[in-house]
Amino acid sequence: MLFKVDFVTYEGVYKTIETEKLNIPTSEGRRTILSNHMPLIIPMQIGVIETCKDGVLSHYAVNNGVLYFKDNEAEVIADSVIDVEEIDVDLAYKEIEKAQKHIEEAKREYEKILYRNKLEVANNLINAAKKYLS
Repeated sequence: MLFKVDFVTYEGVYKTIETEKLNIPTSEGRRTILSNHMPLIIPMQIGVIETCKDGVLSHYAVNNGVLYFKDNEAEVIADSVIDVEEIDVDLAYKEIEKAQKHIEEAKREYEKILYRNKLEVANNLINAAKKYLS
């Protein structure tokens, strides 16, 4: 049985899909949501969300966020979401270089934290592209 998933960022709805399952990254590991799951609110971490429809897997790189699930509808609300098929690996490598430079030059701890997060997000994009596009 399919259920609806809205991928939402601060820019609005990125994409709406239907899926048989939603496999999300959490701090305790991966968590799979199937149709008729009990209502759920769960924090997500940087990683890859996997969906499946008619036996075809799809993957979305996600940067932190929260999953809301109720009545066979899910909302993935995240800082960023991108279909792995749309990842620009060259741009991600450039973002890594910029983040590393900013970390070295940062004078305040909060700046280091901000750029370490950007580094982790860019690495997630590269790792997702390598794993799922090869």
